[in-house]
Amino acid sequence: MSDMNARFVFLAIFGLAWAACAHEIQTDWAYHAIGNHARATETVPGTSLTFLGNGANEIGDNDTVTLYVLTAHQFAGRMDEQIHVRWWDGARPHWIMGGWVSNIVLNTDNRFRDLPAEGEVKLDLWKIDIPPWITQPGDNFYAIQLKGCLQDQVEERFLLNRAGGDFTQTNNLGQIWSASEEFDGQDWTITITP
Repeated sequence: MSDMNARFVFLAIFGLAWAACAHEIQTDWAYHAIGNHARATETVPGTSLTFLGNGANEIGDNDTVTLYVLTAHQFAGRMDEQIHVRWWDGARPHWIMGGWVSNIVLNTDNRFRDLPAEGEVKLDLWKIDIPPWITQPGDNFYAIQLKGCLQDQVEERFLLNRAGGDFTQTNNLGQIWSASEEFDGQDWTITITP
């Protein structure tokens, strides 16, 4: 193989690999909670907000449920970013979109879960409100969806409470996530009290 052909093959392979990765959702730095109970007490870095904004795992039937999520800044690269919650009320799923709140900068003076070890990381903080007309008394379940959209292409990752199946992984913050929408029994629980 000539030098020119080898260079062409390398560039073609590199170009295909780059195109395949260009639309990958970045899951490092994505975080909502590990387990059911810490989300009500663990604070979003640099704020007094807890990841479960209501501050309790039992929430009244007339109250809005507020969730906070951290992601890497521009976690979907060139794609449009969205954060959703898939809320299961015991009868059917509801998809609720969240909104961007602010940037949070982590560094050696403002760490989260002992990271970063050095340097600086810029994160996005997102908020999702589940209105009381969606929740039902008793146990309700939810998972967080990180979504990237570009023209007709969609990429999704799901932040989960616990591992299961063949598709779950754990990121640098200890957050469990999956590329599969099959996560029955892996989502978080909220008890809605009448």
